[in-house]
Amino acid sequence: MSRLAGEAGTAARFGLVGIAATGVHLLVAGVLLGTWPSMSEFLANVVAFLAAFQVSLMGHRRVTFRRRGRAKRFFLVALAGFGLNNGVLGTLLATTPVQGFLAVAIATLTVPVLTYLASRFWAFRETH
Repeated sequence: MSRLAGEAGTAARFGLVGIAATGVHLLVAGVLLGTWPSMSEFLANVVAFLAAFQVSLMGHRRVTFRRRGRAKRFFLVALAGFGLNNGVLGTLLATTPVQGFLAVAIATLTVPVLTYLASRFWAFRETH
């Protein structure tokens, strides 16, 4: 198999795991904000992130990269993505009429490409 085809397969698996983790993130945020409409979007986003991180770590270990990787490094990658996510969320809340679940959803969907690159080439880098 060519290196490009292998990389495409890894990216596709990353996307599938990412879709599952994003689904968990949005589901948790939606349930929280639907149950407690006055809850801060940031608090709902933190709780949702922590739930989605577990799905993401296990999925990338078992499906995407098929190796243990470095959980601390991956947490740093995820945390950086979450920081970007919160930056987008804060900007949306401060500068647009978008709020609630829609703001969390938009912020959550902006980060995947950067997270893939950092995960692939740092957190789950092959060691020889």
